[in-house]
Amino acid sequence: PKCGSPTSNYNQGAKTGKSKVVAVLLAVFFGTWAWLYTYSASSLKFWFTSAVTFLLSIVLWNSSGFSTDLSYARNLVSIQSWIAFAAIIAGFYLWVIFDYAAKKDEWYRNYTGK
Repeated sequence: PKCGSPTSNYNQGAKTGKSKVVAVLLAVFFGTWAWLYTYSASSLKFWFTSAVTFLLSIVLWNSSGFSTDLSYARNLVSIQSWIAFAAIIAGFYLWVIFDYAAKKDEWYRNYTGK
């Protein structure tokens, strides 16, 4: 046959859908970036978490900064801000894992991206 032409072993039906195992592994290793795997269904979640993380990063960057006068109150507020930021990020991380793990296998197999 000519180059690029289908052979008798060629599968005419393109595989659609996604894998739940891949989705959960992406969530574990990449956090909210895993929502890009099923972007059309998860775009709002991805952009929401990205925007919140970006805005909180700017606020934390501008408001933290340990003072040189060793002011206990200012340093305590800064530490509490970092802890709150870490808790929010951890919440987003768990959200994407549970979101992908809770969906049934059929949802992934029937996913078309539209």
